[in-house]
Amino acid sequence: MLRTFPACLLSVSLFVLGVTCQDTASPNEVIRGVNLGGWLLTEAWITPSLYSSGADDEWSLCNGLGKKSCSSALKSHWESFFTLDDIVEIKAAGLNSLRIPIGYWAVDLLDYEPYVSGQYPYLIRAINWAQELGLSVLIDLHGAPGSQNGQDNSGLIGPVLFHTNTSNSDRSINVLKNLTEEFSKDIYGGVVRGIELLNEPRLSSGGFTMDQLKSFYSAGSSVIRAASNTINVTFHGNYWSNYDPSNVDATSTPSRLTLDSHQYYAFAPLNNLPPDTILESICNVSRLLKSTPSIPYTFVGEWSLETGTAPNTTSSRQNRENSQAKRTWLRTMFEAQLAAYSPNGPGQQSIGWYYWTWKTEYDIDTWSYRRGVQQGYIPKDVSNSSTFAFPILQNGCIDSSFNYTAPLRPGSAATAVSPSWALSVMSLISVPFTLLVM
Repeated sequence: MLRTFPACLLSVSLFVLGVTCQDTASPNEVIRGVNLGGWLLTEAWITPSLYSSGADDEWSLCNGLGKKSCSSALKSHWESFFTLDDIVEIKAAGLNSLRIPIGYWAVDLLDYEPYVSGQYPYLIRAINWAQELGLSVLIDLHGAPGSQNGQDNSGLIGPVLFHTNTSNSDRSINVLKNLTEEFSKDIYGGVVRGIELLNEPRLSSGGFTMDQLKSFYSAGSSVIRAASNTINVTFHGNYWSNYDPSNVDATSTPSRLTLDSHQYYAFAPLNNLPPDTILESICNVSRLLKSTPSIPYTFVGEWSLETGTAPNTTSSRQNRENSQAKRTWLRTMFEAQLAAYSPNGPGQQSIGWYYWTWKTEYDIDTWSYRRGVQQGYIPKDVSNSSTFAFPILQNGCIDSSFNYTAPLRPGSAATAVSPSWALSVMSLISVPFTLLVM
């Protein structure tokens, strides 16, 4: 769905945040979101205490505990890990959207599978909280039958078997249909703006192929569009020009279609890059998002501040090093990505971002948005440009040469940038702004 806003005077800093004139209702804003990671689909590194048995993924966790004990442990986790207080804090941090990962087994669980269900009522509760607080929601199918990537975030570490039989695809389609039919009901007030077909599918030659993935995307898109005329279809993939999952001969991108691109510097081949190279890479992504009109509307659905080290159950040990220099870098990297993944002018395909993740059990500094706000290397209110430290250049990248140093004490506020820097991008003001409603 497209909404066109009237021409009006915009400050550049507000344009970066996607706020237009006096109309700041959430459908009119660029996405500033966080993932509720490790909640309805658990990961050992996010909640190590839940995995004290030594299991590596949710399949093996429940397989080892047995269904009764696993159900008890997970229900306690679902009840306590994210509460209304968390959602209130998310809102207070200037964020306006939630991406909620979930596994297929919350909807479709076979007797032989060790997983347990019971997540659905908590998903409904979170969506009701979002509605009360004026947040939008993207539901993400994070784990599919057979595993679409063989990683812990799919619920099952091992070979990628999603593509090996039609049952896996059919079950996933039924899950997407169920979620769409439920959350397009009037009772939810249109809070669920999108459903993501599949998180981080991993392709390989001789294995899961692009043709198979696009075939699934076509079927998933069709079932969502048939069940709702308001919920956006979101797919994970590359920056495909003129992509339409329901028409291979398309010459333009259809409405109600969004692309989720994940940008990480913790994993190969972008791990262990020097800081200047990381900032240049982030800026390159900014240029692509802001100057490629043929791609679908795109948000960065996962990103973090980690560089060089994949997360694990002991990652919180890195919190012991909390120097001023480290916090200076984390603030620089955060604002670089904030600017890169947000639009800074009209006619751009970039529509915002979701940070991974709001919190972890021990609030790992490079992964926990909550800790970043508390420590001061993430702005306390990301909707308020006066809390930013770095100027933004006309190309949508931060001015990394700007002389910024984090406060000596963690948690102290950063010094705001003088608004005079905005004069360099005055060409962006007084323009109409068209944005995909998310």
